[in-house]
Amino acid sequence: MTLFDFIRIIRKHLVLLILAPVLLAGLVAIMTRHPDFRFSSETKLYTGITTGSSVEMDKTLNYFAASTAFDNLINIIKSRKTHQEVAIKLLAQHLMLSKPDPKYISSLSYSRLNHLTPSYVRKLVERTSGITVADTTSAVSKVPDSTSTFSLFNFENQKIVSSLTIPPPGMDIEAYNRTVKALTDLMTSSDTNFVYRLLNFDDPHYSINAISSVNVQRIGTSDMVQLKYETDDPGICQQTLAIMIDVCVHNYKNIKENQSDAVVRYFEYQLGKASGKLKIAEDKLLKFNKENNIINYYEQSKAVAIAKEALDVDYNNMRIKLAGIEAAIQNLEQKLSDQKNLQIKSAGLLARKDELGTLAYKIATAEAKSGSDEKDVRNLAAMKSEAEKIKEDIMNQVSEFYKFSNSSEGLPVGTLLKDWIDNVIEGEYARAGLRVLGERIIEFQKQYSIYAPAGANVKRIEREITVSEGEYLEILHGLNLARLKLQDNELSSNIKTVDPPFFPLSPNKTKRKILVVVGALAGFILVLSVVLFLEFFDNTLKNPEKASAILKMKMAGMMPKIFLKSRKINLPYVVNRLLEISLQNVGLAAGKGKRVGSPVTIVVFSTSRREGKTTVAGNLAHKLKKNGEKVLIMNYSGKSLEESEREHIGFSEYPPAGANNNPRKIKTSVPFIRMILGYPDNRVDHDSIFLSDPHNYLDTEEYVEYSLDEKFSIARDYKELMIKAGKDNSRVPDYVIVELPPVLLYPAPVTLLADSDLILLVVRSNREWNSADNSAIANIRSVTEGKIMFFLNGVDMPAIESVLGDLPKVRSRFRRIMKKALLLQFSSDNQI
Repeated sequence: MTLFDFIRIIRKHLVLLILAPVLLAGLVAIMTRHPDFRFSSETKLYTGITTGSSVEMDKTLNYFAASTAFDNLINIIKSRKTHQEVAIKLLAQHLMLSKPDPKYISSLSYSRLNHLTPSYVRKLVERTSGITVADTTSAVSKVPDSTSTFSLFNFENQKIVSSLTIPPPGMDIEAYNRTVKALTDLMTSSDTNFVYRLLNFDDPHYSINAISSVNVQRIGTSDMVQLKYETDDPGICQQTLAIMIDVCVHNYKNIKENQSDAVVRYFEYQLGKASGKLKIAEDKLLKFNKENNIINYYEQSKAVAIAKEALDVDYNNMRIKLAGIEAAIQNLEQKLSDQKNLQIKSAGLLARKDELGTLAYKIATAEAKSGSDEKDVRNLAAMKSEAEKIKEDIMNQVSEFYKFSNSSEGLPVGTLLKDWIDNVIEGEYARAGLRVLGERIIEFQKQYSIYAPAGANVKRIEREITVSEGEYLEILHGLNLARLKLQDNELSSNIKTVDPPFFPLSPNKTKRKILVVVGALAGFILVLSVVLFLEFFDNTLKNPEKASAILKMKMAGMMPKIFLKSRKINLPYVVNRLLEISLQNVGLAAGKGKRVGSPVTIVVFSTSRREGKTTVAGNLAHKLKKNGEKVLIMNYSGKSLEESEREHIGFSEYPPAGANNNPRKIKTSVPFIRMILGYPDNRVDHDSIFLSDPHNYLDTEEYVEYSLDEKFSIARDYKELMIKAGKDNSRVPDYVIVELPPVLLYPAPVTLLADSDLILLVVRSNREWNSADNSAIANIRSVTEGKIMFFLNGVDMPAIESVLGDLPKVRSRFRRIMKKALLLQFSSDNQI
């Protein structure tokens, strides 16, 4: 569709495009002449979700989490539970009023509520309980002392103070709460009671549907949430928002705190279990240490191991020393020979030697125990003193025996005896020390037998304590985080009213003017859409381009619609020029296969009735006659093939099927609707020369009617048709135009079609081409070998411009300028 086509469509339906918006705008104006006054109020809430205070010092901003938090808050406000609670509290507030108060409800709304409310509902309303809103306000206004523990007391106070208008001052708050509970219980008891129906039907003030119209949205990217509400009562408008703030803040706070509180309770429970397990493990270790006399197992076991190592070293050193002493004594005794044996046999000397050995053992034992008792110290000193005396006594006795004696090697006997005595004494001391060290080693072996299994038990108990302690500390850490989160949620759920809902003093401005404009615009768009829709889905042949694409053949010519009023168009000129172009196309097409000495045979046919075959054939013949050509038109008579067949089988007394004996009615007046909508006069000018029957302007020899019978389909040329019509065929015309009956209704003469020079398919421009039409001309296409063309009849004037260009008609100066502008044809006289 081009721009010109669009403008022609607009111009064609201009009156309808103007009238429909005007009518629709007028209808909207009439319907809104008495608008319902609406009052609106709004409030703003500060949420602190993104920029509010937090006890988590390292908390970072998460835009996704913040967006989710805002969505949660908005969804809580929009939830059915919130709307239901708001509706019940608003209803309870109004039912408890003894008279209408414009700040809360208007007189009209109060009367309406009294009229609607049944008596059994009024019985649920309580009036007094001794506690008023003022008493509650004074109670919560008390500030806690500085010694109290941290709580959200101040936050709760702010919430209650912001709700002082719910219920109104002077109203019993306890009675109000009980009334709300009674109405809630009644509503949930069944689905047939008054409160349930009031909330779930279409009440303008108390229904969930009405309250859900509260508009909730976040203000930009801030922490603010805006609530807007509109209704027909200013007091109800303000109180609905006030109650909604109170309800949504309470519900949001409960959800936020209950989530964290459940986590805290879980960690506290688990912490108690972990603490009990840790105490049991510690008590088990304490009991084990008491039973085994363990103060510090690892230090004690380390000390025992070190002492045993030292003891083993001393024991081995003592054995080495004793072995050396015994070897020295044996060597000295061999050197002393008989003198030594004489001295040894001395009983007194031997007795003193035994005493010295016994005393040396006691001294070694006392020194090994090394007690700090004064008595032990005095005993050790006395034993050492006695040992010294015995050694001196032995030395004196030996000296007397060997005073003047020498050894066998000539050494002084005194020197050998002294060495022998020293070694004997030292040997006795060594033997005593070995016995003591051996006893100490046995004692350490017993201690080892105690400490060896104790280490495994201590390790197991300590591991159990470590695991229990780690579990306890981890749960304690989780508890601290949960409590921190609880405090943070309590802070973040502290929603504050920044801009309380105001009382609307004046109603909203009506949108009547906007509605009227929108109605007019909607009417225009609707009509234009319908027109364009019909134009786009128009499946008729309509114009030459569209007809050629659908029929898949070339066009021979066209005829316009012949109306009584030509709309300032020189119709005779247009028709005459179109006929000239059509004859030119026909002559070119028919002259290609014309046989010398024979007339040009043109077959005119259509697929259905009332396509204009006779009109087209007559006008072509008339134009050819005026050009000096001899023409012959052969048209079929009114007697059809069906009538002939009925005569043969004896049913001629019955009228043929589909026969219509009524004369065709001709329109004599313009339809009223078309005249109102500004459409042009579509009455056909039946008196026009272009629509006259051919026999009116052709001679008798130029117009022949032939009959349709069973042999019509086998006719080979026009001469056979002339013979059947009883006419003289000696006259040889230049052009023979044979009109065939509709091929969908009657058989076509195939031989005649094959031998003709040109075949014209006449079709109306305002008809749809269907599959039946394609099937009807398929056989004709197969025998005509490309000699078939179509003639478009009843074409609209705009489509004719594709052939003739601008039509000769009177145009205003404005239209000429606009057309040039659209065609971008502005030019100056000196432009080349």
